[in-house]
Amino acid sequence: MDRLKVKEKINYYYLKSKIRFLFFILIVTLQQYAFAWGWETHRYINEHAVEYLPPEMSFFGDHQDYIRSHATDPDSDNEPGYYHYIDIDYYPEFFEGTFPTNWDSATTQYGYDILIDYGTVPWVIEDWTDSLTNLMINEDWDNVWQIAAELGHYVADSHQPLHLTLNYNGQSTDNYGIHSRYETQMINEHLSELPLPDSTGLYWDSIIDSTFRYIYDIYPFVNDILIADDLASSESQNYNSTYYDILWEELDTMTINLIHKAIIDLSSVWKTAWINAGSPTLLIENNKSIPEAYLLEQNYPNPFNPQTKIRYFLHKDSFVNILINDLNGIQIKSYNRSFKSQGNHFVNWDSTDQNGESVSSGLYFYTFETDDFRTTKKMILLR
Repeated sequence: MDRLKVKEKINYYYLKSKIRFLFFILIVTLQQYAFAWGWETHRYINEHAVEYLPPEMSFFGDHQDYIRSHATDPDSDNEPGYYHYIDIDYYPEFFEGTFPTNWDSATTQYGYDILIDYGTVPWVIEDWTDSLTNLMINEDWDNVWQIAAELGHYVADSHQPLHLTLNYNGQSTDNYGIHSRYETQMINEHLSELPLPDSTGLYWDSIIDSTFRYIYDIYPFVNDILIADDLASSESQNYNSTYYDILWEELDTMTINLIHKAIIDLSSVWKTAWINAGSPTLLIENNKSIPEAYLLEQNYPNPFNPQTKIRYFLHKDSFVNILINDLNGIQIKSYNRSFKSQGNHFVNWDSTDQNGESVSSGLYFYTFETDDFRTTKKMILLR
């Protein structure tokens, strides 16, 4: 991640994050280990988030098994541990409403070292969503499914309340070991019984703002988990079935709501990445037949300044013209007639005319034409 400068300091900070990593290994078995939620819950969230995408993204369903099975990859790869959490209660400004959610502003205020020490999951979600968008734009679909799966892991991480606090394992309140008891042992017994949400994924204008917004809503549940643990352990200090029955009875509604929210929010993140990529259609996949049609997509971004991408699909080899006209119908730019092979193509317009001079803000039309097809769409330049 360029913004986090991980490549520059990875050796130093990776070792620091491993202290926290090793702590978790001491309290759970390797099979059950996860930075947030148990592995089965991670897979559950990824799998069902696919089902809450709009019909236009139904091609995600063709890769549902892959997205589910790779949901736990971040717990076994070499990504730093601090990707998985944020100790938000280290920052009093968060609760005062003055916390700088922008990465550059946060590093200016607190320093890079502090942000790394206390976790970076919101910014990981933002950066990986941007990466997912770019992969879609570049039609790198094999990596789309991998990044979508791993992004799902981090979104789920940030919906586990104990991943938002310095007291992540109850070590400060005599609740030692609650992290694993809550996220793995308790939930695994009930995962198959959970109802599914009745909402749907939304488009987020700002990934980072929406992420911090739900973190703010989820953080207070830290206290609910600790209170429930106190109650259950007072009845069963050996953490037997009685303990887990009480813990579930106290936390079932809250936990179901958190998992539901993770599913819908992950769906929203994927949908946002897809829309920001220009809503590309996966036209050829798994040996499916090629559509017998030409397609011109809406330019992205739109509105734009100063560049935008115009994407189109050819169902057969064709000669292609791309023309750009202003509101008065005057042609200001053309991409010379050229022969293109069947498949997906694009051109980038940098808001200049045929002479390389910048054009003014306003409404423009772009036309796609072949020997037997022609269509036009609108786009807006805002300077």
